Amino acid sequence: MHPRPPTPSDGPPPSGPDAHPEALLDELSAIELEALRWSVRASDGLAPAARAELQAWLQAAPAHRAAFEDMAGVLDAVDEIPAVGTARLRATVAIDNAQASSATGARTPPLPAADPAPRHSRRLFPLALAALVALAMLGGGWFGRDQRQRQPVFSQQFATQRGQQLQAPLPDGSHLQMDTATQADVTFYRQRREVLLSEGQVVFQVKADQDRPFDVLAGATRVTVLGTRFLVRYTPSMGSRAVQVAVMEGRVRVAIAQGEHSAPTRVDLLPGQVVSADAQGRLGTVERMATASMAPWLDQRLNFDNVALSSVLAELGRYGKQTVRVASPAIGALPVTAGVDLRNIAGFVQSLPHVLPVRLREHDGATEIVAR
Repeated sequence: MHPRPPTPSDGPPPSGPDAHPEALLDELSAIELEALRWSVRASDGLAPAARAELQAWLQAAPAHRAAFEDMAGVLDAVDEIPAVGTARLRATVAIDNAQASSATGARTPPLPAADPAPRHSRRLFPLALAALVALAMLGGGWFGRDQRQRQPVFSQQFATQRGQQLQAPLPDGSHLQMDTATQADVTFYRQRREVLLSEGQVVFQVKADQDRPFDVLAGATRVTVLGTRFLVRYTPSMGSRAVQVAVMEGRVRVAIAQGEHSAPTRVDLLPGQVVSADAQGRLGTVERMATASMAPWLDQRLNFDNVALSSVLAELGRYGKQTVRVASPAIGALPVTAGVDLRNIAGFVQSLPHVLPVRLREHDGATEIVAR
C-alpha cells in the first residue's frame, strides 16, 4: 500500500486530532477501504451471514485477502495503544507524518511479499493506521454512520427437528414456513434483510419493503426479493450442495452469492418457474412447475414420480425416525411413483410389497427391503 502522490490541485490536508476521516480515507484504494471495513467489523464479531459474506469477498480475488491481512495488522497495532488519550496523540503524530511525507513526495516502501516477522512488527502504512485510529476515536464521521448501518437490528436462529415443521413470523411482517430438519439464521439491518439457510427448505412469504431488500443465502447462491412468496431448498446433509428455488408469487432474482464481486450469473424467476444452482452457484435451466406442487410438505404430503426407491427413502428419512434400508443397489434403483402421507410413513413402507417385487424383513432393529 502506498500514499497517493500529491498533485498540484491538492489542497492542504487536514491536521491534528480534528482531521476528518474522509480526508484520511481518500488515500486508500477501494480494496483497501473495503478491507478496513471488514477488519473493523470482524474485530467486533460477525453474524453467520456476515461471515459468509466476508469469505465470499476474500475468495473473489487474491488482492482482497492480501489487503485484509494488511489491515488486520493495522488493527493489531491499534490494539496495542493503551488509552484513548494516547491513541489521539498517536493519531495526530501519524497524520502529521503522513502530511510531511505527502508534502515532500516521499513514498512508503512496499511491504515484502513474504514477511516472516509477526504481524504487529510489520512496517505499517502510517496513513492507514491514522485512519483506523481516527475512525475508532473520532467515530462521528461518515464511517461511524456506515458502521451503525451494518449493525443488526434483529437477529435470531430458527431450527426444526426431524419430523417437525414451524411457522416463524418475523418482525417486518414476513413469515418463514420451515420444513423438517431445517436451520435458518435471520438477521435484519437498517437497509437490508438477510437469511442464511444452512440446511433444509423454507417457504418465504416476504413483506414488501423497497428500502430493505430481502436476501436468502444458501450454499453458493443468493436469492434477492422485495416482496413475494417462494421456496428455497438446500440439503447438503443428503450429499448434494445444489440449491433449488421455486417462485409461487411475485418475482425473485437468483445469483451467485458473491454478487458484484464475481462474474454475474443470475436469472429472474416469475411465478411457476423453478431453477437449480450447483455447488459453485452456476444456474441450470429455468423450468416450469405448478405452484401447487412446489411445497407439498405444507400439506403433510410428498409426491414422487418415477424416483429411485433409495432416493424416496432418503427423503422420507428427513421426516420420520423409522430405520428402513435396501438390501442391494438393484432394489434401491427400483422406480417409485406414489403420494406419501408424512403422518403415515410406516404405512407407505408396508405397502411396498404390493407395488414392487420386494418383501420386508426385520433385521438388526431395522426394516430391510429385500427381493421377493
